[in-house]
Amino acid sequence: MHENARQNAQSGPQPEAGRIADRLKQLRRQRFVGRQRELRQLELCTGPDGPAVTFLHGIGGMGKSALLEVLEERLRARGVRSLHLDARRFEPTPRGFWQALGGELGLRAGPGEPAELESEAPSEQVAAALAGAPGIGVLVIDHYELLRLLDSWLRVDFIPQLPARVRLILAGRHPPSAGWSTNAGWQTLVQSCALQALDEAESSALLESRQAPAALVPAIVKFAQGHPLGLELALAAAAERPGFDFEAPDRSRVVARLAQLFLQDLADPGVRAALEAACVVRRASRSFLASLLGPDAAMQAMERLGELGFVERTAEGLSLHPSVRQALEGELRAIDPIRHRELRRAAWQHLRQALPSVGRVHLWQHAADALFLLEQDQIREAFFPSGRALFVVERAHDRDWSQIASICSAYDSAEGVAAIAACFRHARHAVHVARSERGEVIAFYVLTRSDQVPDAVLASDPLLARWVEHHPRAEAPALLLRRLLAHPTQADRAEAYAACVLDFKRTYVENPRTTRLYAATSDVGTHPEWGPLGFREQPGLSAPGLACGGGPHSTFCLEFGAGGIFGWIGRLVDAQYESPFESPEPLDGSSAPAEPAPGRSSGLHLDEDLRRLVLDGAEVPLTPLQFNLLRHLSHHPARVIERDELVQAVWGRAFVGSNVVDAAVRSLRKKLGAHASAIETVKGFGYRFRATPKN
Repeated sequence: MHENARQNAQSGPQPEAGRIADRLKQLRRQRFVGRQRELRQLELCTGPDGPAVTFLHGIGGMGKSALLEVLEERLRARGVRSLHLDARRFEPTPRGFWQALGGELGLRAGPGEPAELESEAPSEQVAAALAGAPGIGVLVIDHYELLRLLDSWLRVDFIPQLPARVRLILAGRHPPSAGWSTNAGWQTLVQSCALQALDEAESSALLESRQAPAALVPAIVKFAQGHPLGLELALAAAAERPGFDFEAPDRSRVVARLAQLFLQDLADPGVRAALEAACVVRRASRSFLASLLGPDAAMQAMERLGELGFVERTAEGLSLHPSVRQALEGELRAIDPIRHRELRRAAWQHLRQALPSVGRVHLWQHAADALFLLEQDQIREAFFPSGRALFVVERAHDRDWSQIASICSAYDSAEGVAAIAACFRHARHAVHVARSERGEVIAFYVLTRSDQVPDAVLASDPLLARWVEHHPRAEAPALLLRRLLAHPTQADRAEAYAACVLDFKRTYVENPRTTRLYAATSDVGTHPEWGPLGFREQPGLSAPGLACGGGPHSTFCLEFGAGGIFGWIGRLVDAQYESPFESPEPLDGSSAPAEPAPGRSSGLHLDEDLRRLVLDGAEVPLTPLQFNLLRHLSHHPARVIERDELVQAVWGRAFVGSNVVDAAVRSLRKKLGAHASAIETVKGFGYRFRATPKN
């Protein structure tokens, strides 16, 4: 094994690369060690008798991307052409996928721009180019964990259309989701390749290829426990701290610990500043680093950081390995929360200034950058889920109706079930189900657009008919979430419900211009996330008799406003970082009115990072309840907040009694002192936060 590792590290002479990026790739390949078993398995997978789909998976930092580079070089030597898609580079929608694939096939709308596909259906042009391209035998998708929103679409719609000669390799952090094993036929066409830790010989060879001091190699190998990224970080930490004790007994969380030590001991202030800036953003562009450090210092820092094994040089600038970035950001937030927040604010201001020049093709990248800066976990997690998928969410099949009807009848009357049945019969594209590993339907949702509802459905469903009549704008169709329900007695219903919520976020991204989302419920208590996200009830749009016992289906609306979904995201980040722009541009570049910064009034400032209230320069302690109450009020300045909304958003339940709300507001006003009038009582309705208190 040790000889194999050395042969990998000392491969023969390579042809001269034409670009710096090619030279960097060549250097990484020359430093690659070990993984002979995995390479043989992957090469067999790409053969004529190999599986259609291979999942290469392992925890962060195990070397999946490096392994793919070596595999693709070997395939080229055999005359097999491969296409490589990086999931970090395109939006997780069918349109974004086809555009990225078209770009790899050489289909361009203009110089350097991938083909722009207006249709959400598979592009016939790209499909024909793939089928007709000579020699393409392998399609590689790296960072596949970022394509959770596309997993079902790839399995059901895209892969079956591929030429039989093409093999897929999907590389990510997680094993295949349940859908690849529960759906008939796929079991024999899918293979899994788990990436394990390096053995001792491979670890030693990796360190030797990095010219590690021979005296340190045994201690580092023992400390890092075969984790490739841990080996890289340990070597970097040893260079910054020569006396580091690699014999320390506590070796848990190797990557996080080493990353934190590396940041603490970094001597070069310019490199340290660049690394701190890079760890608080999804990707650190050259222009962003130059705005913080100056052009010359930024270039020097990028050159220095580019030499580290856990930093990737990209066309835009720098990208830290996710595991390292998470550890470094946690360290910075803990030791210097003010600098952490200022860096994130500076990143958002820089991103804001670049938005007017962003084209549609690159809009998702900027939206993803904004979502990364957003500190509302429930929204960020909805677009970038961190855990493994426990449920398969896909379009409903004919056989699913009996289970959907059973779930629906637990909440709805016969008329309500009939309305969903009409959607199932005439608008099947709108019905999606969450399945367990046993294939059972645990939850379902019905989501469509206001311009895609068939007449037969409108005739059978009075609520959808009211929504379509209420939103006649053909140029910006509304999204209609007709039903979102989970089985009332299944133990894992909450997880299935969450899987459905995640899945329909893809529709948000596919329809960036929509300005409104309608949603139906017979019990708002079953949707606790709606209040914090900004949903508001529309009493005039309810439909009686559709719920069990003859109750109504109520309507809640989420107004995305100017700029659609991406404009809504932009305004959330504006509010969080108290954007200094008087008229901030929405995330798609369209105009929108400025909103007052949350938590700020004349002489009053609520610091959400440090969870403290500052009045006229003096810090005032708040209880957790008072803090959450003031935060919610200040996030919606000048708007009347009803007591019911406060109960849901602050207490997290359906009812606590109006006296409890009033008592909480009174205690908060006492803390505000001379600024008590910032919270105004609106008799008969609720409360309003005033950016400028009354004298």
